[in-house]
Amino acid sequence: MSDEDHPVLKVSKEKGQETLQKLKDRGNLDPERSIRSEGDELLFPVKEGGNCSETEPEFREENINPYERIKYKIGLPESKKRSLPDKWEKIGDVLLIKLPDELMEHKEQIGEVYADVLDAKTVMLQGSIKGQKREPEVKKIYGDETETVHIENDILYKLDTAELMFSSGNIDERIRMAEEVEKDEVIVDMFAGIGYFSLPMAVHGEPEKVFSLEINPTAFHYLRENVALNHVEDIVKPWHGDNRDFSLKGADRVVMGYLHETWKYLDKAGEFLDGEGIIHYHTRCSDSGYPDQVISEIEKNLNPDFDLLGIKNVKSYAPHVFHVVVDLELHG
Repeated sequence: MSDEDHPVLKVSKEKGQETLQKLKDRGNLDPERSIRSEGDELLFPVKEGGNCSETEPEFREENINPYERIKYKIGLPESKKRSLPDKWEKIGDVLLIKLPDELMEHKEQIGEVYADVLDAKTVMLQGSIKGQKREPEVKKIYGDETETVHIENDILYKLDTAELMFSSGNIDERIRMAEEVEKDEVIVDMFAGIGYFSLPMAVHGEPEKVFSLEINPTAFHYLRENVALNHVEDIVKPWHGDNRDFSLKGADRVVMGYLHETWKYLDKAGEFLDGEGIIHYHTRCSDSGYPDQVISEIEKNLNPDFDLLGIKNVKSYAPHVFHVVVDLELHG
């Protein structure tokens, strides 16, 4: 049986000698496997059934790698344990995982163990994001409650994970947007969702106003709740409908956080700015077309003159496809 099929206890090298002695004294060290080194840490093989939770804090079961604990608790054949997902997304206390076909017959059992180890109230199978309203395809395999509050960067995001998406992979971009905002700016967030970008800008920046536009009625419901939860009612002004029907000119900054034919909305972004200001343009791009494909897309669909301030990959979207954001400055 390979070492990865058994629980290990990970500690810093500074505590290595002390840990080794305590494991030996309590009979918790597995002599059939070797101690491994990973960077500044040591991985001690722990006996299956060994009770580490009764020792000092560093031996508590919670300190063992969560994935190792999942495999230890799951009660599946070793051949199937190897297919268990070692990556997941936790939104508040709801867990999203993906399972291969060979594990689907065990999905309820798997959901229960993942919920226990990762302290989740609900576990759902994660699919793709559908349509203009960005609705996720998900299926509950453990628990019933899908509404949760996710805390990130001191911001509260309330949402129903069965109906709305939340990408933890965008955290750096959400933080960056809060840092980009300048004092007393007027901002239009054209695809606001539940407030993914609007809330960081309002909470951590100093804008005068953020007009948050959202077409999905469910997302708009939570957008309004989140504005209240984060006490930014005086700054964030939610608006429900197609952003092309919203009238405003003279904004300083426009956020276009959408990945499906975003180029169709560039003219409207320019209108919000009255031809002068900053656009943060999100889109998808193949690795072979980066960055020329994105720049060409913008040049074909944006009338005012603009300077390219920056372009970067936010995260992987699909094999050989990236979520990209471009910062543009328009000149009147």
